Amino acid sequence: MGCSSTKSAATLDDIKALPVSAGSHRMASQKAYPASEAFTIPLDSEAQPELPLNETLRQPPKRIQRIMQEAAHTEPPTLEELHDKQQRAEQRRQELLQHKLETIQKNTQMLLRGHGGEGEGQTEVQPEERE
Repeated sequence: MGCSSTKSAATLDDIKALPVSAGSHRMASQKAYPASEAFTIPLDSEAQPELPLNETLRQPPKRIQRIMQEAAHTEPPTLEELHDKQQRAEQRRQELLQHKLETIQKNTQMLLRGHGGEGEGQTEVQPEERE
């Protein structure tokens, strides 16, 4: 009967037999890759002489050289000196922490006063006095 779709469908052989248009030929030429290049990287350091580095790259900056020289001429600190230094650092850290807490408390009190928090049963917290 006349309802068959096989006559209107193109087969694979029909598609291969179609002529190549100019537009598809341009696409094929754009896909062409340049010629390959190859090179060898030697892994032996003995094969190539070591290139001298820039003189500024060889030496550290002057301030670092001075610090290194001073460190070489001084004796290393003793265990007691290190312990004392650590205690002083911990004391300074505690003082800074206390100062931050005082500042936070003062700011909180000022904010509460500004919002009418004085007469609502709020108690003021007095910061500890420093010695």
